[in-house]
Amino acid sequence: MDRSVDPRGVFSTLQKHVTSDLLHLMDGLYCNIEAALFELAFRGDDESRQRHYFDLVREMRYRRSKLIHAFARRLQREACGWFGTPSSNSKARTEVELRQAMKLSSKCAAHFTHLLECIAQRAAMGTGHALAPEELPISPMRIADCFLLSCRALEFDKDSIATVEDLFQRFILDRLGPLYGQCNQHLQRSGFLTRDEMAKACNG
Repeated sequence: MDRSVDPRGVFSTLQKHVTSDLLHLMDGLYCNIEAALFELAFRGDDESRQRHYFDLVREMRYRRSKLIHAFARRLQREACGWFGTPSSNSKARTEVELRQAMKLSSKCAAHFTHLLECIAQRAAMGTGHALAPEELPISPMRIADCFLLSCRALEFDKDSIATVEDLFQRFILDRLGPLYGQCNQHLQRSGFLTRDEMAKACNG
């Protein structure tokens, strides 16, 4: 690793880039969410469910700015986790709510296992603090947790959160592959190596 590289600067910049990319994906979520909710409404003939979806469309429109800003703030709070400091987000939720975030993100985490492990190994070299992939401040679980906390803080009801969860997985979590690929490359360019790369460098 280049000793002139400031790890705190690298990971602070990384967190900001990830937050920016996630907010771009949130714009995509909002571009698709109304059509998805109207599709759900017209798929069945339960009038109460239809009213719920129509009401949620209005609620999402009305709270768009607040939800996006709350999500961005919580993502940035996670930055301290790169160096082993718990985020203040952890004080805002219960273990049951954490399990909900883990369940929501499990498919995504499994799909990007290799990339997340590479990022975790590079982060350990850069920070001197080992993190499991799910503990990374940019892990699918942390991202899902930040979103769910933001929804609860804005007092979305449980039924609305459950509906939006499915759309968040579809339009955000399932599309994180390119973002994680960029993070991995950024850390590699900064001189942070995986265990295999370090072994090859030592043997070379």
